[in-house]
Amino acid sequence: MTDASLAAVANFDEQQALDLRERQIAVLGSAKQIANVIYVVTELGIADLLVNGPVPVAQLAAETESHEDALRRILRAASAVGIFDEQEDGSFALTPLGEGLTSARIGGLRPMVQFSGADFNRLPYAEILHSVRTGEPAFNKVFGMGFYDYLQAHPEANRFFEGFMAHWSRRLADRFAAELAPERFGRIADIGGSNGYFLAKMLQRHPAGTGVLFDLPEVVADAEPLLKEHGVTERVEVRGGDFFTDELPAGADAYILKSIVHNWPDDTCVRLLRRIRAAIGDADSRLIAIDQIVPPRNQWDHAKIIDIDMLVLFGGKERDLREWQALFTASGFELANTPASRGWALLEARPI
Repeated sequence: MTDASLAAVANFDEQQALDLRERQIAVLGSAKQIANVIYVVTELGIADLLVNGPVPVAQLAAETESHEDALRRILRAASAVGIFDEQEDGSFALTPLGEGLTSARIGGLRPMVQFSGADFNRLPYAEILHSVRTGEPAFNKVFGMGFYDYLQAHPEANRFFEGFMAHWSRRLADRFAAELAPERFGRIADIGGSNGYFLAKMLQRHPAGTGVLFDLPEVVADAEPLLKEHGVTERVEVRGGDFFTDELPAGADAYILKSIVHNWPDDTCVRLLRRIRAAIGDADSRLIAIDQIVPPRNQWDHAKIIDIDMLVLFGGKERDLREWQALFTASGFELANTPASRGWALLEARPI
């Protein structure tokens, strides 16, 4: 090869690399459009309509009461990111990726997509610069109140959010039941335990154990049918209350906080953890936090994305391991296990 041809190849490779980088930026910059496309097909239930095979757009439009050409364009965009498979005849089929959006998929991501597209999640992002410049949740600026106050004032949004949290309880119970080893504990208190699914699953694994389900009165009001379904009603004390202001259950061997701590800033978290420490007293109980750990530096992890939700919606944050240890120390605990270094993790702390 001549010097000129080598230079031409080098220039071509450099241009290819530049084009690839530009395409990557274009995809990242289109995340809003992609998220909205996925939200639309989820709300319309398109994945459910495709479980038995490819379906023509005209039929999908009729069944979802949609404009045929507009729906075709949405489905085409969804196919471009792998949710559906556009067929040669113009019909659309479900892909393995899209199966996660079916309503029958237990533990699927359909609820997360619906949560991301809900008005109370979507609208505050228009004011994300407010959060970046002030450190305060944009949610408060948009709605004039905090996230949980908004839920209290909007029953429909509250019901949706309760269902969303119940969805995460199912996912976390399936993932962490063995690691938690509930048989170690005679009595388990699930603080902010939603409808009791997680606690019920733990007690099914531990027939000799008992539990306390503690959450807001309107939340635990829905717990009895689920506890009965799992055969643990007689072993669970259901208590309604606010974990920041009402008396917490005493005498438990383990206090569980799952997907709770990341909703709040450090000072509020310390206040909650100190209340649990006071409830423990001189006992050798354990605090079990199931939450996310942010990995260091440039590593990809979904926790770094969810952390932006925490900033914009709640004023909370996802934390790295060092930040978790600082919270425990400030609250009268010390880390007692070696948790996963990234993503969802179980952190066990003992009183000091």
